Order: sequence, then C-alpha cells, then structure tokens
Amino acid sequence: MSHNEDSIPTEGGIKMPSSHEQKQVRGPRFPRVTEQPVSWGSQNKSQTAEGYKAIVDADTGKVFSIVSKDYKIITHQQAIEQIESIISKNADLGSYDVKVNFYNDGGRMRCTFTFPKIAAEIVKGDVVNLQLHLSNSYDVTWPFTVILGALRLVCTNGLVVGKKVLQIKKRHVYELNNLNIDRTIITATQQFQKQSGEWKDLDQIRLHPATYEKVIKTMKFGETAKEELQSQIEHGASGYDKDGFPIVSLWTFYNAITWYITHRAVSLNHQVEMEHRMRTAMAYLREARNGSRKRM
Repeated sequence: MSHNEDSIPTEGGIKMPSSHEQKQVRGPRFPRVTEQPVSWGSQNKSQTAEGYKAIVDADTGKVFSIVSKDYKIITHQQAIEQIESIISKNADLGSYDVKVNFYNDGGRMRCTFTFPKIAAEIVKGDVVNLQLHLSNSYDVTWPFTVILGALRLVCTNGLVVGKKVLQIKKRHVYELNNLNIDRTIITATQQFQKQSGEWKDLDQIRLHPATYEKVIKTMKFGETAKEELQSQIEHGASGYDKDGFPIVSLWTFYNAITWYITHRAVSLNHQVEMEHRMRTAMAYLREARNGSRKRM
C-alpha cells in the first residue's frame, strides 16, 4: 500500500452570507470513488460476494476497502461542503481558512478549518485560534469525524482538545444529511471558550514528575522523541528542582507535546494517531489541575 501524503492549499474564493468567506476546494487529487461488485474464486469460476462491495478509485483502480452493502459513500468533497454549509449559518464563527491533507492516495482525508476571529489569549502574547478538524476515509480507517481543536500562533502548533469537549463521530451507514451535526458545530465557539479557560488554568499549575511519567507513557514516545521533547521542556523551564526536574507549568508541558505532534509527525496518519493518544493523556493533566485546586 502506498503511504503518500498530499497537502492541498485551498484555491479560489466566493463570498458567503453572514460575513463568511468560503474558499472552494478544488484539484485533481480528490479521488473519484465508485462502488464495484466483489467476486471470489478463480477467474473461470468466480462468484459474486453477496452483501459486499468494493470502494474503488475510478481513475487509478485502487481498491480502498471491501465493505458491506449498507456502507454509504460520503465523499471528501461532500463532507467538506456539508461542514462549510453549517459554518455559513453561524455568523459568530466569521471567516475561515481551509487546509486539506490526504493519506493513502486519498483514502484518508483531513480538512482543518481555522477561524482567525475566534481567539483566546492564554497568557500575555500567547494567542490561540479556534479550529475544527474534519476527518473522512474510504479505507474505513477513520469514520466521519469532526473534532474541536486550536492553533497556537506563537509557534503554529495545533492544540489537541479532550475527547468530550466537541467530537462528532459517525459511521458510513447513514446519509450525510441525516447525521444531525448542525447543532453540535454551532456550539463550537462556546466550547472553545470553555476549553480556553481550562488552558489558562494549566499555566498556573506546575508539572510534577508523576504527571510527566503518566503522559509520556500514554504517548508511547521512542527514545529520540523523548530527547527532543525534553529539550523543548527545558527550553521553557524557569529552573530545576532539587532532584534536577525542570520547573515548568502544565501549559508549557502540554505545548511541548503538541509542538512535537505538529512538527515532527512523519505523516498525517502518524499525526492523527499521536493526537488520539494526547486526548487520552489529557486526563492526567486534568487530574493534576483538579488536584491542585483541592490543595488551594
């Protein structure tokens, strides 16, 4: 299987109502997918596999997956257009920028919507913007998913948000118009402000070795990654404790990890996997934050 990755800058632009600016996604690298019957057996004695079908790139012949007859194709273009349609109904979100990435010859797609007008200052000069991450796939690796995120402007790393803040995950067994995702996305601004408040809390709480070990174990970093991450943490440290552990906040630690995820992932697939681990690891940051509040 070819594991190529493409990043497609958005082209063109049309004015949308309610001060929204939609940038149309075009380009030949969007796979033209189709359904084909599946057969098994030798060439002379093949039989149709009832109840199954193949999802195929009509231009290259690449088979993305074998799925049940109930599987509904949601094309990458349809998924993007659906989210853009919902965004256009919410004037609070304002204009947005779009970036599309592919993996596995277009079998997996992630589209990131960044909203420059929706911003929060975590500490003085450290501003983050609201993002929405749309994922879709034809190789059944990723369901149709929309997750709240953020972009930290100071070092352009993507911030990972906890699992329960805003996450829509739907299997490809429903028609796109019946997924009922409008109401959830419209709450994105409120959820972002709530998450920003939690990030501000992290800046006031010191990282302890026990939290560090739990997070690093969850992230499954190799030795080289740990060394680079340690360098990032020490760069933001105000000093060291008596045991030689760097004195940093949970916010600094969290950003060191999201910086690594954004800038050191070897592929889109690798980045998405590390983001998934980070969402799990954030439970330990919340645990440390809550523990600090109880001691106050």
